[in-house]
Amino acid sequence: MLTPRIQLALDASAGPASVALFVDGRLVQARRIDRKGSAELLAPTISELLAVERMHARELTDIIVGAGPGSFTGLRVAAALAKGLARGAGATLHAAPSLPMIAAAKDDCTAASYLNVLDALRGEWFVQRSTKHADGRWTVDGTVERLPIDVVRTRATVLGALIVGPPVMPEQQPDARSALLIGTQVVSLDTWEPDYGRLAEAQVQWEATHARALPAS
Repeated sequence: MLTPRIQLALDASAGPASVALFVDGRLVQARRIDRKGSAELLAPTISELLAVERMHARELTDIIVGAGPGSFTGLRVAAALAKGLARGAGATLHAAPSLPMIAAAKDDCTAASYLNVLDALRGEWFVQRSTKHADGRWTVDGTVERLPIDVVRTRATVLGALIVGPPVMPEQQPDARSALLIGTQVVSLDTWEPDYGRLAEAQVQWEATHARALPAS
């Protein structure tokens, strides 16, 4: 009898963090944590999901974590937790782009081109394009960009793409349950870090005050 592949996905790139549990690629449990400080509740939420399925963290074979961009704190918490779980279980660590998890999470999503966006502050959005094809497949088209909002809107018009994400509709958030739909990449437990999209605001202020780069810790 083959040992099942037990995959845990988590993302905390935006407001509500999310967790999803898959067995051999089939979604069996999912939670979205719709409350402030949701990243801090990832660990107990994961424990809850595993308990419902009568599983133990050591049985996990794959850990999938949202790679960003987005919330600096949320991404750091999710990355640290994912690495710890993967190391403890001897599981493979995967990264999944957070932005395409917005459109792919929509159950009623039609075949179309999407510009997935998150607020990047200062009048800009993080944006990454994805496409749902007529056969149901998803592709991620291009890398993450940080662009002025009006540039994103113009691009959507030119491409005939739909803009999705919390800046245009609050309930449209990255969701870990769509991680397997958009594809993942195996990454190193020792060297991988999420894409924060820009420097943390505290670092920006420190460097502006001191007129030099923040020293590495």
